[in-house]
Amino acid sequence: MAPPQLGTDLHLLALFLLLVASCFVIIRRLKSGRNDIGRVLPPSPPGLPIIGNMHQLGWGHHHRKLQALARQHGDIFLLRLGTVPVLVISSASMAEEDLKNQDHVFCGRPQQRTARGILYDCRDVGFSPYGERWRQLRRIAVVHLLSVKRVDSLRALRGEEVASLVSRIRASSAMEDQSGSRRGINVSELIVSLTYTVISRAVFGNKLGGMDPPSFRAMTKEVADLLETVALAS
Repeated sequence: MAPPQLGTDLHLLALFLLLVASCFVIIRRLKSGRNDIGRVLPPSPPGLPIIGNMHQLGWGHHHRKLQALARQHGDIFLLRLGTVPVLVISSASMAEEDLKNQDHVFCGRPQQRTARGILYDCRDVGFSPYGERWRQLRRIAVVHLLSVKRVDSLRALRGEEVASLVSRIRASSAMEDQSGSRRGINVSELIVSLTYTVISRAVFGNKLGGMDPPSFRAMTKEVADLLETVALAS
């Protein structure tokens, strides 16, 4: 018996969905065009329907792709990530001026589902929404964690751990393998260990055990990857 013919139905369904998506994009563009009447928008690279300029960013090395777009379109240009317009400023002086005059606009950031799940429902100073609570958190961080007095108080701790790092590198460089050659040194793991030790001693007063540098580095990378992931349910 011949298998059921579903190809035509699937093609019609795909065509219908494409027409609906195209109509949605056209309506959104018409609305945005009416809203943009009388405003001079920055230059923008040509985009595609539905996804906008997302294909020009691709995967990884976004800073390099933004740098290439800035060389082509100027220090200020407009991108459309789907239906969301994004203003890109690549000039340090312009960014400083905008952050100074529009500080309340740039204080918050989107609260994605991944960030809410990892960072206690975005209650930390990095992802907390702009408001009175965020201002209190920033004041505590600036006064008690990032002040000049607080940073200088940890200078001896940092010097001690850096000296320990140099000693470990010197001892490892003098070791030889079975063939009599000098053994290689994984400096990345040593730097991760140094960072982990300095942070744990500065925050808790002693070095926390139970986690080796490779595990800490893998966990940090996993958290960074999750924070970069955009959940469709956000």
